[in-house]
Amino acid sequence: MSQQKNYDAEFCGNLAIHQTNSIQDFGYLLVLDSKTYSILQASENVNEIIGCNVKECISIGFQEYLLPDDFKHFKAEVNKGLRNRLPFQFSLQKGSVTEPVNILAHVKKDFIILEIEKVDKEPEHSFTEVFQGVRSFISTLESTDNLQEVCEASIKEIRRIARFDGIRMYRFDKDWNGTVIAEEITGELDIYLGQTFPASDVPKQARALYLKNPFRLIPNRNYKTVKLFPVINSVTNGFLDLSDCNLRSVANVHLEYMANMNVTASMSIRVIVDGELWGLISCHHVTSKYLSVESRSIFDWLSMEITYRISSIIKHQELLDSTKLLQQRSEIAELIYAEDDIVKGIFADANQNLLSLFNATGIALSLNGKIKTLGNVPEMDELENLVLWLE
Repeated sequence: MSQQKNYDAEFCGNLAIHQTNSIQDFGYLLVLDSKTYSILQASENVNEIIGCNVKECISIGFQEYLLPDDFKHFKAEVNKGLRNRLPFQFSLQKGSVTEPVNILAHVKKDFIILEIEKVDKEPEHSFTEVFQGVRSFISTLESTDNLQEVCEASIKEIRRIARFDGIRMYRFDKDWNGTVIAEEITGELDIYLGQTFPASDVPKQARALYLKNPFRLIPNRNYKTVKLFPVINSVTNGFLDLSDCNLRSVANVHLEYMANMNVTASMSIRVIVDGELWGLISCHHVTSKYLSVESRSIFDWLSMEITYRISSIIKHQELLDSTKLLQQRSEIAELIYAEDDIVKGIFADANQNLLSLFNATGIALSLNGKIKTLGNVPEMDELENLVLWLE
């Protein structure tokens, strides 16, 4: 008999998706020396924001492209210690003009990774709209009583705010297979509600990256890959680890997966419970769709609210289950004590607490050559053969 292969571990699990050495084209990337702030690596499109060819900007100090006060603020923040996702909004000097940008800094031991995106000059949502939308979202979540209601309410509200063509809640089981447990879509997308997909669809490295990043945005699967220069990071003497980066380019196998789904843009939002990836909220759009830094920060916030509500319901249910089990054990013990006999006590249980306690539909007890049964059990001759085999 051939051994069943674990494709999650053997194929998808071996893809180095954190070391793509390239980014998506909706942003720019710089790697700075943590002591001198000189540029060690840059994405090949960086001339669009600093007006300097990528090969020429290597070794130039980042301070050359910032206003003095901005650089002073930047330096003070990054010197506070190692941390990721440190946000800034500056204007980069591009010759005689300035380019307003959002920067996300990832401060490492020997270098700093900067993810840069141009500021959205026409915001999708005003502050008032955002606040009212989030307040409404939280109010909706607070009114839910079970996991299914939370999931359905979450995707409905996110779709209302983000306006994706389709949104699905995807829950993992103990083997990391994922089931679509809630869905909101338009007529152009296929229905996946209730379907279960193998663990290889979201392989272990991807799951690990979701523990570091609250979301994953792909505005256009047909994007032009932007490489980093130089190829080798001079500090690590290898490819740059882009695990923490939103701009990180996408594995070809995933882009093909999107094409097969007739999806051009996607965003996935994590749901973490007790430090583990519980599920994903997958947002899909038939055409390209870019979300600004400000808009994405909203979904980071909403992800935390959803996680909190799901965790709260799970812990409440666990408490109810624990209380019920303790009550059942107590009732069984009282019956045994009242009958002064273990067998009589167990089988005198009219509420069948023992069945519930072991999540069973039947129980057979063999004692002193006699077999006593409760609930749904095999035929007596089968039970006798089983007892002989066990002995």
